[in-house]
Amino acid sequence: MLSGFNDEKIVSIMGVRSLWGKRACREIISRSGDFIPLLVGVLDNAVSSPQSFISGENQTHIPAALLLAHVRATEAYPCLVNLISFGGSDTSVLWGSLLASHYPWMLRDTFNGEAFLLPKLIEDRSTSPQARAAAVKAWGMHYFDGCLSRQEIVGCFRRLIREVYIGEPSQDDKTVLTCIAHCIREHQLEELVEDVKTVYARNCIDEVLCGDGNHYVSEFKNPRYKAEDIHIEDAIKVLEAYEWFKEKEGGTTMESVF
Repeated sequence: MLSGFNDEKIVSIMGVRSLWGKRACREIISRSGDFIPLLVGVLDNAVSSPQSFISGENQTHIPAALLLAHVRATEAYPCLVNLISFGGSDTSVLWGSLLASHYPWMLRDTFNGEAFLLPKLIEDRSTSPQARAAAVKAWGMHYFDGCLSRQEIVGCFRRLIREVYIGEPSQDDKTVLTCIAHCIREHQLEELVEDVKTVYARNCIDEVLCGDGNHYVSEFKNPRYKAEDIHIEDAIKVLEAYEWFKEKEGGTTMESVF
C-alpha cells in the first residue's frame, strides 16, 4: 500500500521506472474501480497533447494502457485507437515494440463495441503500417470473440484487398497485406483464399512470414496457424519483461521519486 498518497499521486508514481512504479501499479490493480477514470485521463492527455509522450518526457501512457487492458476497462478503447492513428513515425516512437507485441491484445481487452473504428484506421494509408497491422490483428480477435460476424470480417478484408490496397504496392502496403493474409489463415476464412492468391500474384506478401503462395494454400488449415487466445492477464508481468521497474545504478531514492 502507498498510504499517505492520493490517487492522482499514485498514478504519477506509476510512471516512475523503478520499484516505486511497481508498487503504484499493484495499488491501482487492487482498487481498479477508483483508478479507471484517472488512467483514461492519462490516455486522453496523450491524445490531445502527444508531444511530451512522443519525446519520452512522459511515458505514463504505457503502464496506463496495460493496466486498463488488465482490468478490461472498455472506456479506454477509443483512446487506444486514437493513439495509433498518428501519421508518420510518431506511433512507433510512442509505443516502441509494444505496438507489435501487445497492442492488439490491449485493443481486444478494452473493446467497447465500436467496431467501425478499426477498419477506418486500417484504410488510412497515412498512418503507420505497424499500427495498421496491429489494428488488423485486433479486428481478427474481435471476430474470434464473437463481436463481429463472419460476413463483417470477410467484407472488411475483401474491401481492403480489392478496393483499398490496390495499384503499385509500397513496402507499407506489403506489411499490411501480409498481416491481412496471416489473419485470414488464423481465423480460417476460406472464402478469402482466392483473394489472397491475387495478392501473392502482385508480389505483395512477405513470404518469410506467410510462406510462398503454394505453401499458404496447402497449409491453410494446418492447426499450427490458428489464432491463439491471448489476453493481457498480468500488466505488471508485461512491464517487467520490458524492464520497466528495473532500478538504475545506485537505486531510486524517495527524494528522486517525490
